[in-house]
Amino acid sequence: MEPVSIGVLSLVALTLFLLSGVRIAFATAICGFFGLWLLRGYDPAASLSIQTILGHVINYNLLVLPLFIMMGFFAYYANITRDIYWAARQWLGHLPGGLAVATVVGCAGFAAACGASTASAAVMGRVALPELKKYGYDDKVSTGCVAAGGTMAIMIPPSVLIVIYGFIAEESIGGLLLAGILPGLLQAVTYVVMLLIRFKFNPSLGQPIQDITWRDRLVSLKGIWGMLVIILLVMGSMYTGLATPTEAAGVGALGALIMAVPRLRLKEFAASMIETVRTTSLIFAIVAGVLIFVHFLGFTGTPAAIAKGIAELDVSPTVVLIGILALYLVLGMFIDGIGMVLLTVPIILPTIKHLGIDPIVFGILVVRMVEIGLMTPPVGLNVYILKGVAKDVSMGDIFRGCGWFVFVDIINVALLVAFPQIILLIPHSMAK
Repeated sequence: MEPVSIGVLSLVALTLFLLSGVRIAFATAICGFFGLWLLRGYDPAASLSIQTILGHVINYNLLVLPLFIMMGFFAYYANITRDIYWAARQWLGHLPGGLAVATVVGCAGFAAACGASTASAAVMGRVALPELKKYGYDDKVSTGCVAAGGTMAIMIPPSVLIVIYGFIAEESIGGLLLAGILPGLLQAVTYVVMLLIRFKFNPSLGQPIQDITWRDRLVSLKGIWGMLVIILLVMGSMYTGLATPTEAAGVGALGALIMAVPRLRLKEFAASMIETVRTTSLIFAIVAGVLIFVHFLGFTGTPAAIAKGIAELDVSPTVVLIGILALYLVLGMFIDGIGMVLLTVPIILPTIKHLGIDPIVFGILVVRMVEIGLMTPPVGLNVYILKGVAKDVSMGDIFRGCGWFVFVDIINVALLVAFPQIILLIPHSMAK
């Protein structure tokens, strides 16, 4: 049997594994190992699998992952989430739909300390939903704000998913993190504009807060200054070239710990460490399994064959890119973001490079599609996470509440495809 045929059969087998509920780390490792065994024999397959894992998982650049994750947990236990949301509430609560707008802004602020969307949705749900319910906001709007706002954590640095894309695509992680800033801010701004318009035309969705004083607003700022300093230190050090992403992540984690010390008890510090280890281990297990599978696919020549087949199509690169993004939209409904990126990028990236599309632009677009997948049925992870917080709101209502945000996201993706300079502006200015 031809190696390419074996590669295609392995993709079919992997799909069946995933549909049957096998964890992606195990499914990819099994398919990859048995594929190598079939091609090279048992001993070479075992040796190649071990060497592939050890050669990549100990990569220095991957140290940024646990450091960013640790930073997020310290920020959570230091109640930084509540401080950011409260400041946004005080400054924006008087606008039409002010609490919904404050929720989106609060999510964007917390995204700068948390690189995982599900964690952001869970934390912001506990903070914002009681306040939204207190002021009579529509349940669909309330849960939609939190579920959609939580997705910004994988776009606005520090982003775990962007780091993973940079690792698997062998692109500059620092450049990719900086590239996520403007698309993330664009996402937050367009969400806010959409909410303001909706509430302006339909005030019954939720009333603005009327009794906020300027003293309340100024007092609320005292809780966020430390977080702003950390953001400036982390992103500023990367932008100026004073620190690598890993060094910047270390500064951020240390800064978050110092901020958390007045509020952080020993029990919560231990919980932060345990959760960091647990989350990092889960990610690294997926990375290890996918690396074996990707290594096997490289031997079969399947990615190159796919790239050649797509390149021979008589269509423009933009049309191919839109088709690939549509594929990600479908995949995002069934597979979690990390697994999807690790599985697809090594197969699709050769095609992207052959078509002359910037890998940094493609990476940010992929992350945007993953964000949409986190809100769309049947497996919108942010919706499932939020359902655990908003037990009195049906899953269908939460999905419906995300509909307006998905619509805005699709417009955002179209803007980024049409104007990739939005993505490249900050990384290119750093390079000068």
